[in-house]
Amino acid sequence: MKPRFVAALTLPLAIAVQAEEPVEEITVTASRTEIAIDNVGSAVHIISRDEIRHRSAQTLADLLRDAPGLALNQNGSIGSLAQVRMRGAEANQVLVLIDGVEANDLTQGNEFNFAHIMTADIERVEIVRGPQSALWGSDALAGVINIITRANRSASNSRIEAEGGSFGTRSLSAASDLIGEYGRLTLGATRVISNGTNISRTGDEDDGYANTTLRAGGEFRLGDNARLQGMLRRIDSTIEFDGTDFVSTGLPIDADNVTDSTQTYARLALVAQITDQIGQTFAYHRTDNDNVNRTATPVDDVTRGRKEALLAQTNVTLGKQRLSIIAEHESEQFRQRGEATAFGDPNKDLDTDRNSIAAEWRYDGDAIHLSASARHEWNSEFEDADTWRVTGLWKVTGATGLFASVGRSIKNPTFTERFGFFDTFTGNPDLEPEEAGSWELGLRYNPDDRLALSASYFESKLEQEINGFVFDAESGGFTARNIDGESERRGAEIDVRWQSTPALSWSATYAWLDSTEPSGGVQIPEVRRPGNTASVRANLALSRLNINVGASHVGDQLDNFFPPFPRASQVVKLNSYTLVDAALRYRMNETVTLSARMENALDETIENVYGYRSPGFAAYAGIEISL
Repeated sequence: MKPRFVAALTLPLAIAVQAEEPVEEITVTASRTEIAIDNVGSAVHIISRDEIRHRSAQTLADLLRDAPGLALNQNGSIGSLAQVRMRGAEANQVLVLIDGVEANDLTQGNEFNFAHIMTADIERVEIVRGPQSALWGSDALAGVINIITRANRSASNSRIEAEGGSFGTRSLSAASDLIGEYGRLTLGATRVISNGTNISRTGDEDDGYANTTLRAGGEFRLGDNARLQGMLRRIDSTIEFDGTDFVSTGLPIDADNVTDSTQTYARLALVAQITDQIGQTFAYHRTDNDNVNRTATPVDDVTRGRKEALLAQTNVTLGKQRLSIIAEHESEQFRQRGEATAFGDPNKDLDTDRNSIAAEWRYDGDAIHLSASARHEWNSEFEDADTWRVTGLWKVTGATGLFASVGRSIKNPTFTERFGFFDTFTGNPDLEPEEAGSWELGLRYNPDDRLALSASYFESKLEQEINGFVFDAESGGFTARNIDGESERRGAEIDVRWQSTPALSWSATYAWLDSTEPSGGVQIPEVRRPGNTASVRANLALSRLNINVGASHVGDQLDNFFPPFPRASQVVKLNSYTLVDAALRYRMNETVTLSARMENALDETIENVYGYRSPGFAAYAGIEISL
């Protein structure tokens, strides 16, 4: 191994270690009702509030580097597009929820940009790997990432956090929890500004970023057995980005380009426990996305998307069995404005609707835990679709459990793939949904509260995978098409947490991935899928001082490069790299805590998207005040 990689892995061992506090016992994402993690028949990873606080990471994208089975690719510095791929799937095959609201961006190929989510108001993140369409719909072909925001449910309090450091980055966050006789209310705001860094290989222009996040959430009790819940979150951001040198290099080049974007997420729900055996939920969800790209062209490129959902869920509990029945209606609106060219007119107004009914049956015995779920979907644009999933867990002993799951999921083509227009790309309205069949086997070993180990192996075959960058000889541009044959994905994942002493703990992850797609009758590796990823993290918790050090390693991966015409496209190699970070927290008293952190401590030169440079060494200091 490279000396730097060895140093990165052994650095946390040179100091005494503490893993984060034991994983929370309950998940709300692996099932349509709460379930103990030890009873789940699929791979689950939790990022707790303690882990977030110990690491002092600013964005969710930074946190996800350590999660097994995930690959992060970001186009440069803070605020630039951050994609997450799970188990070799595409970024738009991973469903992201914010407090249960579907957050994938209709205007950005149905992906979720993790760059805009700050950690100051995150309570925990639940990551469920494997096909989840039967429970959560078509966007969950590869898995679900559920972001759960902070809310104090026991006592009123307020907190203020401020930080500043490298690249002219400064942030300020404030939040208050108000608790009353009939409910609670949480209000919060976060502001982040950064001068950014120069993300291109040439030039000296930094690409700045600004983010303002406002949120409100709460619950009002309507009696002993009913409550009204609400959530509203709005993110306004501005990111500067480079252009592309289409004449000589085909690589990023300094330019005065700016994207202004807004994301709004809302939820209103009535939750009632009708009897001891029957519970009922009615909910309305809404997600709005608005993006304006300001470039050298005379007309701004504007995309707007809206998703609204109505759902009703009934839970029936009979002894060790539980049945959940879910009915959902979703409508999507897509609006696009831009300058017409020889490749087409980008000005479009599109709508889709879909209705679905789903059911989940669970059996939770002393040693056996089983689940079966299925969904039937009626879609205004595609044929009816059926998805399903079966899971099982056998507790061989009190410490050891074996789990397995098998299922089938779908992913509907996006508006951009079917009708969208940008640069030389034209959509293909004849695309068919992608379909995946997957299975996994796993082991959990939890002899006591000090050690938790999880290991899993999976395989998945994807039919009709959509290639979103196919040359179209008729137009001279590019389009999207379904690929003939099956894309194959398989891999193994290990997740370990060990509390070595009351003050010292470890966490480590490793994932191996083999992800290929058919091309010319053979299987070729897919791009932006590193074959090996690993992390190790250490934490020392003293009475007032907390020290956290970690290293995340990403192995070699491939990427596409499109040089200027008439040169043909190329597949290029992105070199492996290791990121080392460290964080200190010192609690002066019950009110004030001081913090300091380093990112990319070894000052590695990194490109995880070809031609886009990530920041080098950075250092920050902050203060937290709790009232």
